[in-house]
Amino acid sequence: MMLFVLCCLFLLNVPYCCVSASVHADAMKRDIVFLLDGSDGTRSGFPALRDFVQSVVDKLSVEENRERISLVQYSDKPEAHFYLNSHKTKDAVIHAISNMRHKGGRSLNTGAALQFVRHNIFTASSGSRRLEGVPQVLILLTSKKSRDDVMGPAVALKDLEIVSIGVGVGDANFRELEIISFQPGFTFQVSELSELPSMHPQFVALLKRLSKDTEEAVAPGIPDLVGKNSNLDMSMLNTRNIPYSFSLEQC
Repeated sequence: MMLFVLCCLFLLNVPYCCVSASVHADAMKRDIVFLLDGSDGTRSGFPALRDFVQSVVDKLSVEENRERISLVQYSDKPEAHFYLNSHKTKDAVIHAISNMRHKGGRSLNTGAALQFVRHNIFTASSGSRRLEGVPQVLILLTSKKSRDDVMGPAVALKDLEIVSIGVGVGDANFRELEIISFQPGFTFQVSELSELPSMHPQFVALLKRLSKDTEEAVAPGIPDLVGKNSNLDMSMLNTRNIPYSFSLEQC
């Protein structure tokens, strides 16, 4: 793709520098929210959960004008640790994650947590750029079936074109994850929190290929990942329709 662009620029006598920054900036603008299970079931493995989130953020281009990060932890009730406009650098985000403490709580109300992020995180006042057309991504990590209904809140997120990715651990209900996820293939599952590193490469590969037109950018039917025995066939990821924006008139 990039070779084709360079050839076109050469034929049109357009300086590469004029479009390079535009392509890079458009490709990296996203608002990403982590919604983490903070119930008693994740207490012992919480350091592994925290390390996984840090490792994912470390692969992103976190800046105020590129990728923004928010983190919410929930059990019976959700709690925002920081918003999309709380931190402007990757170091600040990672530092905030490293200082996060386990919330605790017996019950798990995922539906209420989904409603919370919709009304309190994916909003302009919290730093969301959804109304500007910036892709919105929700990453849910959960360890068991929700006590409340998730169907309505999941549909409401999809209506706002918020792309949800579900990661199930242990006793997480896989069918519930499929309902919440933007597509059934946007689901991952491992047996224990300590196994999260085994799916890290595949998870980051999918995350980096999400675009505003996700349904076209990623081929349907991506296999679900279960533990260490699963492999993602990268040939199934279709990047041909990922939009690129070229501001030639500004050169």
